[in-house]
Amino acid sequence: MNTRPIAKKSIQRGFTAIEVSIFMIAATVVATLSSVALLSLSGDSAQAGALASNRGVDHATGPVQLHGPIIATRGDVDVDGNNIIDLSGSDIQAVATLKMILTADLASGIDLTPPYTTDSTGIDPDFSTSQIGTVVSVTTENYGISSAAWSVTFPGDDDGDDVLEKGERAEMTVWLFPEDLANDWFDLGSGVSDPYIDSSGEALVARGQVTLRITPDEAPETSINRTLPIELTSSILLE
Repeated sequence: MNTRPIAKKSIQRGFTAIEVSIFMIAATVVATLSSVALLSLSGDSAQAGALASNRGVDHATGPVQLHGPIIATRGDVDVDGNNIIDLSGSDIQAVATLKMILTADLASGIDLTPPYTTDSTGIDPDFSTSQIGTVVSVTTENYGISSAAWSVTFPGDDDGDDVLEKGERAEMTVWLFPEDLANDWFDLGSGVSDPYIDSSGEALVARGQVTLRITPDEAPETSINRTLPIELTSSILLE
């Protein structure tokens, strides 16, 4: 007499267990998909943050602001010092100078008294005995100098001094090699006594990466990172 109700209850319990299992599986799938979505969003946000950070080092983190691209100039380098350029031999083509337009974001201005000057004769640049107020460092995969050779001009309106003030522009040239103007090529440095690249293995060439750090006296540095293209032309715009 009690067989049918018991069987019915068992069937109901079975359906209840199946329903619970289906619910648990669905909940697990939803939770998994939500986790994947959150991880993807987190990764995208981190990547976007990294890109914003990289852009920020060029434009907003220091009192010195980069205005426009960096111009990397390629030059023939007399590696063997025999006063003949032979690119089929040991001589090379490499980035010789890095030029950039700078502006100032500091009320008192930036002292850009340069450690080197140019006169377009003999060998450029020429060492200056002036007390500099800004230090520029250069780092690549194979070369690093904490106080690089650089010179500066002030195109456009300026008040005639070496202080970069708001409303003025300065064109800074960072020299990786000294230029032999008589022969129209570049020479290697002569060791630790100068700030230049001393060997072909240290040269900045295609696909190379370079970091410039511009540090004014008693002010935060501005760090600029660039990567060279797969081929060096005579003048390269590094955005």
